[in-house]
Amino acid sequence: MNASMPTSLTDGLDAIIEMDAPLAGHTWFGVGGNADMLVRPKTEAALKELVRRCHNENKTVRVLGSGANLLVLDEGVDGVVIKLDQPAFTQWTLRPNGESNKVLAPAGVDVLKLLNACVREGLDGLCQMAGIPASMGGATRMNAGGKFGCIGDAIHSVATMNHRGEVRVHPHSAIQFSYRHSGLPQDLILWTLLQLNPGDPVALRQKMLEIYQFKKDSQPLAEHSAGCLFRNPVTSDGTRTSAGRLIDLAGMKGFTHGSAFVSAEHANFVCAHKAGRANDVLELARIIQDRVLQSQGVNIEMEVAVWGRSFQPKEKK
Repeated sequence: MNASMPTSLTDGLDAIIEMDAPLAGHTWFGVGGNADMLVRPKTEAALKELVRRCHNENKTVRVLGSGANLLVLDEGVDGVVIKLDQPAFTQWTLRPNGESNKVLAPAGVDVLKLLNACVREGLDGLCQMAGIPASMGGATRMNAGGKFGCIGDAIHSVATMNHRGEVRVHPHSAIQFSYRHSGLPQDLILWTLLQLNPGDPVALRQKMLEIYQFKKDSQPLAEHSAGCLFRNPVTSDGTRTSAGRLIDLAGMKGFTHGSAFVSAEHANFVCAHKAGRANDVLELARIIQDRVLQSQGVNIEMEVAVWGRSFQPKEKK
């Protein structure tokens, strides 16, 4: 046991526990270092006890979803990483308590699997998520989406758990969803209740496939990336412009730095070669930011979360 990780954190806990756990395989970039401790609780009660113990021991807690919007630096991360991939957190309920057109999705649910299930059931409202890999918790936290809409469009309410293990339910009207953002507190997301609409399964499947094909034709989905690396910035007139276009205009499409490179298909996708360095990705991101600022006069901010023991976000200029 790592001396900095006391046994009191996990003694008797109903969970799968791994010390010095490699995280690269848990992320879409496929690179990066280890976590001091990776814990996969088997029940909500175990999760509640874990977060309480971490708070009492003053240990940092991070929640790992599908890893589709995450860069773990080569130095790894301290504290406890929680992954909600056990059945208690990955099994959704269609029409809970007989409520028509609603779906209860715990935080570990695979959004794309849920989308397919909803389409088969004739439930409309998630097709905008086609081609966007995410866990329900992660998608809810960042209001994931794109050209065709966001997950927040379909959310009825969200339950969060604080460091004392207390659960609070937030109605949609109190969350204030916006571009790549939700107004939720920085507590752990426990579940999301979706409000969907009745639809024809055949028409919904066609809609889902068309959206997926659009993304497949314009994005390097087969590469090791985390999707769009940067948020689309707001221009002086208050509208958003494409970060990918700005990066392309800065002459960065196809640019390589160490084991990382800017996709030749979509300039807002930064990819990593297999067995590459996570730090190359971060360094390339900062090069891109500098080039776009110099050539276009626009600050672009990273959309992807970065984890590292000593990581400090770049200061805005």
